[in-house]
Amino acid sequence: MRQQAHFVAAIAGLALAVSPVAWAKITPEEAAQLGLTGTPLTPVGAERAANADGTIPEWTGGIQQPPANFVPGEAWVDPFPDDKPLFTITAQNYAQYQDNLTAGQVAMFQQYPDSFRMHVYPTRRSASFPDWVYEATQRQALHAELCPGWDTNGNVCLQNHVDGGGYPFPIPKNAFEVGWNHYVAYQGQAIEGLMNAPLIDTFGNRVDVIGQQWQSWMWWVPAAERPASDWFHRSGGPLLCDAFQVRQPPRQSGLIAGGCNYAQEFDFQAYLYVPGQRRVRKAPEIGFQDSPSFASDGQRTVSSRWQWWFAGKESRHALTLNGKTERFMPYNSYALAQEDASFDVLFGPKHVNPDLVRYELRRVWELEATVKPGHRHLYKRIVAYIDEDTWHGLGHDAYDARDRLWRMGEGYILNLYDTRSHVIWGDQLVDMVNGRYTTFFGWYGNVGAGQPKVGLLKDSTIDPEIFTPQGLRKFGIR
Repeated sequence: MRQQAHFVAAIAGLALAVSPVAWAKITPEEAAQLGLTGTPLTPVGAERAANADGTIPEWTGGIQQPPANFVPGEAWVDPFPDDKPLFTITAQNYAQYQDNLTAGQVAMFQQYPDSFRMHVYPTRRSASFPDWVYEATQRQALHAELCPGWDTNGNVCLQNHVDGGGYPFPIPKNAFEVGWNHYVAYQGQAIEGLMNAPLIDTFGNRVDVIGQQWQSWMWWVPAAERPASDWFHRSGGPLLCDAFQVRQPPRQSGLIAGGCNYAQEFDFQAYLYVPGQRRVRKAPEIGFQDSPSFASDGQRTVSSRWQWWFAGKESRHALTLNGKTERFMPYNSYALAQEDASFDVLFGPKHVNPDLVRYELRRVWELEATVKPGHRHLYKRIVAYIDEDTWHGLGHDAYDARDRLWRMGEGYILNLYDTRSHVIWGDQLVDMVNGRYTTFFGWYGNVGAGQPKVGLLKDSTIDPEIFTPQGLRKFGIR
C-alpha cells in the first residue's frame, strides 16, 4: 500500500493560502458539499469516496442500527464479528508497511520486537451520528469563526458561534480549525461511569487508579437545556465540564477535581477537593499546557489528552496542517470493551495487549505542533493523527527537546451505536525512554459498575453541581 498525502480536493486551493478567508466561516456553496448522500463530503466533512486502490471504502452512512445480539446496558458487541485480519505486522516485516506506519509504531516494533504487533483488518467506515448532529454542523459551520489572534499569538477562542453544538469547521482551512473539530468531537452530551487509569512501571508492575468519571460536553447542549447557573452560560458558553473522583489507591481515595472550560476562556476553570483538608481550592494547573495529567504520576501531560489538544488559551506550539495521510490506526477495537477483558488481560507488562487491538487503514489529518521561540514545553514537537470520519484523535508522537521520540500514544475509538456516540474507550501512552506506560482506559463491568452511561444530558443522572466550585465540596468523601 502506498501512502497518499492529500487535501480534500474541494478545499486544496483554500488550505494553501493564509489570508483573511482562511479563518472565515464557510460559504453556502461550501456547505453544499456536505451531506448524507450525493455530495463529495460526509455531513461532518470527511471524504465520502474510497481511496485510489479501494483499501479505504466509500462512506455509506456508517452503522445504522445496533447488532441483533446487542443488549442495552451490557457490553457493546462487535458489529463486525466475521472480520478476520488481512495480515499482521511484526518486528520482522514492518519495513514493508512503513509508509503507512507512524514514527511511534515503528519505534514500538524496534523496542518491543517480541511482544508488539498490529493485526490489520478491513477498513470499516463505521462512523454515524444522530441526525441532529448533522443538522447542527450545517448550522454551526455557517457562523463559527476563530477569534482574532489565532495566527499571531495562538489565541484559542471561538466567536460568532451559535447555540446547540455542531462541528464548527467541517471544511477546515488551517490547523487551528482541525484542532477545534477534534476538541469538540461528538461523544454524547453526557458520560458517567467508573474507569481505570493504571500505571505500569518499567518492570511491568501495575497500580490501578480507579475512579468515578462525570463529563458533559456542554458545547453540544442547547442553552435552554443547561443548568440556570451563570457557570454554564458565561464566556461564550461551556465546551467541556469534567469531574473525576479517585476511589483507589487508598492513599488518594476521595480526591476529586471538577471544572469547565469555555469557548472564549479556554483555560479550565478547575477546582480540587482535598479530603485531608476538607476544603476546595482553585487548581489552575489542571488542564493547562504541559502540567501532569490528573492521576498519571507525571507520566503524561495535559496536552496529550485525547492524543493532543490545545491545553491553554494560547498555544505554546506553532501548528501546521500537513494535510491528510493514510495510516494504520486503531479503530473498532470492540474486543477491548468486553466484560471478559479483565485488567490482567488488557494490560501487558510493556503495553496494552495487542491481540485485542484492531487496526485499519484510515485517512487521517496530520497535525504538527512545534514549540514556538521564547516558549517552553516538555514536548518540543507533537505529531497528531485526527480521524477524518469522527475528528477524534487516534494517535500521536511526542518529541523531547533534542527532537528525540519520547512518547507514543494511541486512542481506541468505538461507535456506541445505540446512541451513535463515538468515544475513546481507552488509550495508552508509552514512554520510549524509561519503559513505563500509562493508560486512561474506559469503563468496565469488571470493576462492579457495568457499562458507562452515554447519551443526552437531560437523560443522565449527572448532578451538574459536581462541575462547580460551590457544589464540589458536598461530593467529597473519604
